[in-house]
Parts: sequence; structure tokens; C-alpha cells
Amino acid sequence: MLSFLAIITFISLLLAHHYRNVQLRFFDVQLKSLGLSHQLSEGSDLLSNMVRTFAATGDPIYDELFTQEVNVTRSRDKAVLELRKLGATTNELALIEKAKLSSDELIKLENQAFKAGRSGNLELARQLVFGASYLNEKAKIMGQINEFQKNIELRLAEQVKQVKLRANISSILAFVMVFVMIVMGLIAQILFYSRKVVGPLVRLNDAVLDLSIQKRDAGLDVFNDGSEVSILAKAIKDFHWSAVLDSDLQQIRMRIAEITIELYSAHDLQELTQIAMANMSVFLGVHYGLLYVTEKNGQYLKLVGGYGLPIEDIGRNIHFGEGLVGQCATNKAPIQINKAPENYIKIVSATGSASPVCILIQPLILNQTLLGVIELAAFRQFNENDKLILSELSLALAMSIELLSHREILF
Repeated sequence: MLSFLAIITFISLLLAHHYRNVQLRFFDVQLKSLGLSHQLSEGSDLLSNMVRTFAATGDPIYDELFTQEVNVTRSRDKAVLELRKLGATTNELALIEKAKLSSDELIKLENQAFKAGRSGNLELARQLVFGASYLNEKAKIMGQINEFQKNIELRLAEQVKQVKLRANISSILAFVMVFVMIVMGLIAQILFYSRKVVGPLVRLNDAVLDLSIQKRDAGLDVFNDGSEVSILAKAIKDFHWSAVLDSDLQQIRMRIAEITIELYSAHDLQELTQIAMANMSVFLGVHYGLLYVTEKNGQYLKLVGGYGLPIEDIGRNIHFGEGLVGQCATNKAPIQINKAPENYIKIVSATGSASPVCILIQPLILNQTLLGVIELAAFRQFNENDKLILSELSLALAMSIELLSHREILF
């Protein structure tokens, strides 16, 4: 009977772990889907701003930027392709396909405006891109994208709700089975063993009833005499610690998702740097951090801000291959220095300055393109968990830099 209950407990734990992972995947899909739909609308807005600016000024540079977005960058096409991979429903894909087709139709009208402008008829070009027909088509595209975003949010929210319920049920079932096993063990001890064993089982039962995810110390270390009770206590302790670690991982994932949304809300690189460094200083315990972005010519990095650096350093350039940061940019691979050189950097505080223990330099890469580099330093070693967190935040940071670069072109 106890073996049967143990099997049910094990299966319940596996199901709870599985459903929590599914829940986190749904959060990830939601963030990526909303980001990609935003990329589609940004691409459409970029094309609209290029053609309108051309119609207003006649400057051919906007004609070139328009052509580059349509034929080379293709941010709209890439967004639709990635949304298909994320497993959007048929109805959701239909909405995003409609938005893409409407945007393609709008391009035909925009090409007419470019043709009129090239021939010197800027007045006709302005009528085409500022007229009621153009505005109606543009509004239709935005409406389809907004409806897609609403559908994604509602569907994934419902899926997360269902998966969370299943995970909770599985966890409760596992706790109930553990409790039942303890009760059965208690009965067996009373019936078949001496009174000497009853006391430890009662204490074990009290300790199990007192268990919770928030209480990290299970209080079961006292059961270490090698008896059957201590073996059962060890199994319960291992189960509790597994639940604590699972809860910690879920909290980390949720915090990464919250930081990602904050990064997407930044309006410029300075605000992006402040959000990133403020969160990383708390989340990773760093005392020094710098953010570099790749300049448009792709030959050097520019320091745009950081945490714990002199103000006069902001704006300095580092060529690819120059120093550790430049080497990280060239290789597109992270660099970790576990024993920082004495003369590399100094972390300054009100009480003095000191050299960090560890330096971690991470490239910011999106679609195999280097968008920047982040350099962090701390008075402790970065572990594998820290590097995993930084890797996920780096992707969100790279996407945020890409979004800001589109906005910079628009305005």
C-alpha cells in the first residue's frame, strides 16, 4: 500500500513540475507574440513615416530607407514568420495575415506616392499618403493587429489559468499522499513497533504539517538515526527542497518576464540603461555595470550609460577587438574574468573604492546581429544560475535596443 501511495506521489510531483514548466512557456510565448506583433506595427509605421516624410520634403534618402525596409530588413515578414513558429491559432494567424496583406496593399499606394514624388509631383504624393483612403487602410491594419494582441492575451491567460489549476491540484495531491503515507506509517508503528518509534513519528507528522514553500528549513534534520523514520524524513525533506527550488525557479522566471516588459517600455537608450542596471544591480547583486551599443557603421561600440561609472565616461567609443569589451564584440561570445586585474576598474562608494572579484561581459545579439555589449562587475563570483538569468535578460535587452533603433529612424 505504501509503495502504491509513493508511486502516486511521484507521479503527482512530475505532473506539478510539468504544468509549471508549461505555465512558464505560455508566459514566454505571450511576451514573444506581443513583441512580434509590435514589430509588425512598427514596421508598418516605419514605412508610413518614410513615405510621408518623402512626400513632405522630397529627400531621396527616405526613398532608400523605405526600399531597404521592404526588400532587405523585412521586419514585417520576419515577425509573421516567427508568429507562425510560436503556434498561434488559425484565427490569430488569419488576423495577422490580414494585417500583413493590408500592409502590402498599402505599400502599393506608397509606391505610387514615391513614383509621383520622383517625377516632381510632390503634391500628388502628399494627397496619396495623407488622404482619407490611406488613413482608412492604416487604421484597418492597426485594428487587425490590436485584435490579434487581444486574442493572444485572452487565449494565453485562459491557458495559464488552466495549467496553474492543474499544477496546484497535482501539488496538493502529492502533499495529501505524503500525509497519508505518514499517517499509515504511524499506524503501522503503533501496531507493530515499540512505543519508542511512536514519538518520532508524531514529531515527523507535526513537521510535515508545518511545511510550506515559504519555509525553506524543513526542520527534519533531527531525524538522522538511520531508522525507518529517518529514511521517510529524508524523502520528505528531499521532496520539500525540490518544491522550494521549483518555486524559486518560477519566481525567477516571473521576475525576468516583469523586467522584460519594463525594458520594452523604455523611450530612449538612457531610460533603457537605467531600467536594465537598476534591475540587474538588485537581481544579480552587481555593483558596476556598463551598456554599450553598436554604432550604425558596425565598427565600434558607444558607451551610452551604466551603473557606478563617472559621468564623463559616457559617450566614449571602443573599437571592435579593443580590450575585453571589444574582444567580446568581435567574438560574439561572453567573457568571464574570475580574478579581475587590479588596474582594470575600481568600484567607488562613499567609504572608498575597491577592485571587483568577478567581471562578466555579455554580447547583446538578435538574429545573429550584435546590437551591443553589457559589462558587469561584482564582489562575488557569478554562478551558472546568474549567467542563465543574464542570458535571458540580454535577449530582452537586445530586442529593446532594436525597437528603439526603429523609433529613432521614425523620428
